[in-house]
Amino acid sequence: MYVMKNSKQVELSDRVRFRCTRCAACCRHVENTVVIEVKDAFYLAKLLGMSVIDFYTAYANMLTLEDTGFPLFFLKTVGKDNSCVFLNGKRCSVHNAKPRTCKMYPFWVAPDDDGKTLSYNFSTERKHHPKGSLVRVKDWMREYLSNEDKEFILEDARSVMKITRPFRILYDNLKNPYDVQKRVLMYRHLFYDTNEPFMEQFCRNNRVLEDELERIINKFTSI
Repeated sequence: MYVMKNSKQVELSDRVRFRCTRCAACCRHVENTVVIEVKDAFYLAKLLGMSVIDFYTAYANMLTLEDTGFPLFFLKTVGKDNSCVFLNGKRCSVHNAKPRTCKMYPFWVAPDDDGKTLSYNFSTERKHHPKGSLVRVKDWMREYLSNEDKEFILEDARSVMKITRPFRILYDNLKNPYDVQKRVLMYRHLFYDTNEPFMEQFCRNNRVLEDELERIINKFTSI
């Protein structure tokens, strides 16, 4: 899981100072910082009238997490100031489908260690942002964190916990580790039809991937 640096955990009942001035400062100098989750890619692709695969190709960079070997996608940037590729002046050109990282800012949400509950965090990376009136965390979450977001985060955590160990074993020991990484890419990130409901496809793809990895590792360990 990607963790935003320079942040502190908060409770839903907490209040923090924050005021958006629409300066777009948080949209600049963001190279390899705006995570594109598959849910983001799905809705952005749908908004732009393209396939999920084509969206990743055109607008995202892939990095591999060293600790797990999992692929992770970040939004591409442009210009000398590494601005978000969707920044138009000081406005977001994909506002209605902007990534959760952007939608939630300056907060971010992650699953707890048990993978069944959520933790809430407040970014402290930009000192000029915590100004203005007090914002209650619960109110911010009610406005910007949808039920589908919550369902996605917890299902994602469940699946990652299930596949991490077999994936790592195969990734470290197979002659061609990129074959197993390709399977993760296909099922977790690419096999989606934007004309069909997202969560149904996400859950189904996760189950197929989990079964695939279990089958491969059983075959591998029996040799």
